Amino acid sequence: MTHPLARGADLAATLRACWLRLTWALAALVLLGIWSPPTMAGPLDDPRNDAFYTPPAQLPPGPHGTLIRSRPFVPVGLLVSGWQIMYKSTDASGNAVAVTGTVLVPWTPWFGGNRPLIAWAPGTQGMADNCAPSHQYAIGTEYEVLLGAPALTLARGWAIAMTDYQGMGTPGDQPYLVGRSEGQAVLDAALAAQQLPAANLSANAPVGIMGYSQGGHASAWAAELQPSYAPTLKVKGVAAGAGPARIDGTFYSQNNGSLFGGAMIYMLMGMNAAYPELDLPSILTSYGQHLVADARDKKCFIEMVASYPGTSDAVLVNPPGILDRPDWKARLAQNRTGSVAPAVPALVYAGLLDEVVPYPVTKQLFTDWCAAGAKVSFRTIGITEHISGMALGWPLALGWMSDRFAGENAPSDCP
Repeated sequence: MTHPLARGADLAATLRACWLRLTWALAALVLLGIWSPPTMAGPLDDPRNDAFYTPPAQLPPGPHGTLIRSRPFVPVGLLVSGWQIMYKSTDASGNAVAVTGTVLVPWTPWFGGNRPLIAWAPGTQGMADNCAPSHQYAIGTEYEVLLGAPALTLARGWAIAMTDYQGMGTPGDQPYLVGRSEGQAVLDAALAAQQLPAANLSANAPVGIMGYSQGGHASAWAAELQPSYAPTLKVKGVAAGAGPARIDGTFYSQNNGSLFGGAMIYMLMGMNAAYPELDLPSILTSYGQHLVADARDKKCFIEMVASYPGTSDAVLVNPPGILDRPDWKARLAQNRTGSVAPAVPALVYAGLLDEVVPYPVTKQLFTDWCAAGAKVSFRTIGITEHISGMALGWPLALGWMSDRFAGENAPSDCP
């Protein structure tokens, strides 16, 4: 029988080898001129002080997905063309809202039809306006860039349209993990990107929906909504990694009081942003009020969880226990994924040791989509935790999406 210390050493060696391979891959991308290491650059203004992020008093006419404005910018760490965009989207109640985002297009020409476009659903960034990915890309601190995922995507010649989600950069709180708001923002970013003349992206281009963590939740919702909400998008597949399928159960319990407990306030703020009748201010403790203010100020995800490890709703709300409140539990349950089968093939993937989104919570999406009649592949990314699960799972997802763009028959692991 293998000694536990030996197994731990084997795991460490495996992870080191995986990171080494990723490092070599990034080195190759540098040589190809696709990626450059982050350097100090003149940061753009905080979105709260930047008129670009202030929506017009009257939103322009046109359907959701209409491009409102754009400006070029230099995405730090990526040798590609970049634009920050503002576009029309729809909130969870059906109201028109302005949302910002990012469009990235490789400098290398694309041959053989229309350049594919990835509708990218970003992972958890934070609640403060300065946490918006479009701003983080401009100042070189967007963590998915540091993990290499955008570079690997752009190296395939594909373009990226990434939403900031409603309320990040723009006024109001982000409706964090509110599926309809997230999914619609993801789809509308792709529609808006196709209207950006300088990006030269065709409305007939093949589209892939991809995301990890919060992005896995948002991409799943986007795929479920797409046939009715954005039927003109030529979506070929969805790859959802480590997305919490049911945020009203194990996922909530796992993170409540955990090392990542500082981010619990995001879920409370997000639900309240979409459903103001929940009246979060009326149940917040003084400590909870402090965390809300801190989350809105400048602290993004990594700083927030580092500042408040072990935080639970026992110290955030009075009386304690969000899941004990029927109105809150009902709204959380309303934002589950998996009730509607996507109209396109799907890939769901997760790491066995994920400490943020437990493996069974992600696998539930696979189970639910199969039961709904979808064609779904499921992949286990070895004994990885949450961050390494993205670093190692994203290349697999890119390979799977490449097959969808090539028109190959999609496999299914559904029973």
